[in-house]
Amino acid sequence: MNTRSDYHYRLEKETYERELISLAEYKQTNALLRDNDWLFVCPLFFQGFELKYIHSLCSKPGPHKNTITQIIFNKFFDLGWTASFIEGYCKRCDHIQPFLSSIEHSLILTFQRDYEGGVKTLIPIIEGILRKYLVLEKGMNPYHIQFKAVRNAFSALKQDILTQYKDGLSDYYDENKNPILFSPQQKDDLLRLRTLYYEQWFEFIIDFVDNSFYLKTDQSTIITNQINRHAILHEFGLPFEYNLENYIKVYFALQFLVWIFLNKEIKSLLNEINGYRLFEKAEAYKRIIRSAEKIAYQKHLLMKNYRGYNESLFKEKFNVKEIILPQEHRIKHKVLMKFKEALWRKGLEPQ
Repeated sequence: MNTRSDYHYRLEKETYERELISLAEYKQTNALLRDNDWLFVCPLFFQGFELKYIHSLCSKPGPHKNTITQIIFNKFFDLGWTASFIEGYCKRCDHIQPFLSSIEHSLILTFQRDYEGGVKTLIPIIEGILRKYLVLEKGMNPYHIQFKAVRNAFSALKQDILTQYKDGLSDYYDENKNPILFSPQQKDDLLRLRTLYYEQWFEFIIDFVDNSFYLKTDQSTIITNQINRHAILHEFGLPFEYNLENYIKVYFALQFLVWIFLNKEIKSLLNEINGYRLFEKAEAYKRIIRSAEKIAYQKHLLMKNYRGYNESLFKEKFNVKEIILPQEHRIKHKVLMKFKEALWRKGLEPQ
């Protein structure tokens, strides 16, 4: 009897079983999100307490759209959290990092209330990430990749992660770098539980991809306000609202991809942004939002006579959650930023 192997087997098994219990609850939460015109549970966006609160709405009658939307908007405008996602997750994910500049551009456009620009920038990024994966890791010709292959990339990614996990069970080490030898039955049990775990998570994104993002658009298909890349990028003239809500729905797909690839790269799912960088980015986002508020009326004048123009978008007030530093630190940062900006304008800012 191998006591150490049995211990680690029980530890892994109990962890997966707890995760599956949570996922059963998340599946109900996901159904509630869909009933209220949101699309799926996103593992990096939502924290456990947020999902539990949304899940608690399942037992309460009445429409919950506004409540859920406000929770999501508040999280999006927690600027420290948004900065953390870009710098603490995307930047250290090898599959995502090449697209960082474009991801940042989509956020800037959104903070400036240019939702159409934000959506139309983000959709090709998502496709680009998947296509690059198919080319570099599946050996596909970049000029011959059809939408079916891109649509099926999520299934391929799921299989990659499970194969990786299966191989890892034969090369498993404890925290002291001691090898752990699981029995064949233990390996089968752990792989079965891990497969159930990933199948449930991937079910959320694959449902979105098949029934919205890559839903086939022909004369028999009714497209309403779905996030359909074909209808959006090819300007079919179908009813689609370019607003904050629909941008965030696309943003969820990006977040899901980051979570998938961090798992695939066997990297930590904890935020690793530098504290000063977090504040610096959050402050920059806040200033962009404030600047956009000042020119909202000018944008209204430019757009007001166009079909589909929505005046209320330019009157939105974002509930920005700022990072509050002690007064002394805020003063030091303000002085430092003015000094660095002056150096930058003279081409002297150190990198």
